[in-house]
Amino acid sequence: MIKFLLYLAERGYIPDILIKKAALFISRRRLMAPQTSDAKEKFINSISNGDIAEKTRDANDQHYEVPPEFFKNVLGKRLKYSCSLFQDGSNLDDAEVKMLDLYIKRAEIKNGQKILDLGCGWGSFSIYAAEKFPDSKITSISNSFDQIEFINTEAKKKKLKNLNAIKMDVNNLNLVGKFDRIISIEMFEHIRNYKLVLSALKHLLNNNGKLFIHIFCNKKIAYLYEVKHELDWMTKFFFLGGIMPSKDIFNYFTDDLVIKKQWDVEGIHYSNTSKAWLKNHCKNKKEIIEIFSAHYDDPIVWFYRWKVFFLTCEVFFAINDGREYFVSHYLFEKAD
Repeated sequence: MIKFLLYLAERGYIPDILIKKAALFISRRRLMAPQTSDAKEKFINSISNGDIAEKTRDANDQHYEVPPEFFKNVLGKRLKYSCSLFQDGSNLDDAEVKMLDLYIKRAEIKNGQKILDLGCGWGSFSIYAAEKFPDSKITSISNSFDQIEFINTEAKKKKLKNLNAIKMDVNNLNLVGKFDRIISIEMFEHIRNYKLVLSALKHLLNNNGKLFIHIFCNKKIAYLYEVKHELDWMTKFFFLGGIMPSKDIFNYFTDDLVIKKQWDVEGIHYSNTSKAWLKNHCKNKKEIIEIFSAHYDDPIVWFYRWKVFFLTCEVFFAINDGREYFVSHYLFEKAD
């Protein structure tokens, strides 16, 4: 029955309201069993072995090497593929900039700094910072060739000589020199071994350097995205190898870097972001299916898979008025 219902949803035969109800049911089902302290410790131990990240090829296939033309049709002008900040009736374009400005404030970015954008996406922060801080030197890192090519092309168009994007796997951070700031926006959800990556980042910071991280998280529980059941549809198509961090996850990894400041951004902002993406996705259906025709075997099915994904995220981050799943910001310094 579940397989048949998913078949219908992937072809546009199930109304949005029913998809939202199903997404809410599945999300609440996971929350029914609280995570004990012993279970949390076991989880932390399980992710403290092995590579920094797993299934990086899958992450690229599922998100980061989908053609940039698709994201141009769905995201805002800054191509920010992460939570934006909706305030005072903001539209998506304004909300993207509001969140980018918030990063600059909270990360204590200043002109002249050397900045590393780790997991840079389509360059929303890198390009914005390069424009705003002409005396800074910004290095962008992504495992996606398409993203790197896009950022370097945009930098050339905008004559941004202070920005350089490099294709590099987070498992092998081979960078020369040290940085005043490292910025990571929604990349740690693809990280498994937090201990290893934080140690590596410590050695990329200068003595007074700081690390700023933006993650989405749950207020208490942490878990891996794994395909164990037909209901794990979102994992199968959109988040293989991913992790749902808990808000306190970094408290378990303090050997190299320590949190100096921490802020929450209510999940309703991500719900509104997803809603705006969905609106653009549906508005540009014809163009998106044409783009998908050159990328997917079945472009119609994938149009509706992305629609279900956006609908699910809209519901997911609105649970308990955005206080169950939300975004957290952290500012780290080197441990003494």
